[in-house]
Amino acid sequence: MTASFAASAEEAWPSSSASDVSVFVTMLRFRIYAEHCSAKVPGLGPEFESLMENLSSRIGRISEHLLASADFKGMKGKPVPARIIDAFRDSFQDVKHNLERLDAASVCPKTLRTFAEMDDVSLEAGLATTMSAVQNMSRKL
Repeated sequence: MTASFAASAEEAWPSSSASDVSVFVTMLRFRIYAEHCSAKVPGLGPEFESLMENLSSRIGRISEHLLASADFKGMKGKPVPARIIDAFRDSFQDVKHNLERLDAASVCPKTLRTFAEMDDVSLEAGLATTMSAVQNMSRKL
């Protein structure tokens, strides 16, 4: 496992725009599992690292497509209230905590397969859902 991969979940959360936060959150969902599984089942580390590089590229391309749509066009310059970022942070802490309780030897190979089999339609749907959630939470605040 390389240092850049290991440090990825420790990156500073973006707050510059709703689109940046949405992409970051989408990737973080995968990173949490990838980092946990790479640490607990080191033999899977290189496969998870390759998978994360692939997902990052695909999600970046998909985000450009979504941000050009009428539904999400205004997200690029829209700031995100700190409370939304805090809510996502808390949610991901819960995910990490729950992941620690699972048997990594059983869960991690299945997770790797599931993530690797995700098509662009599924990734786009997940990113669009996150973008919509960020938009809705921002409106309510």
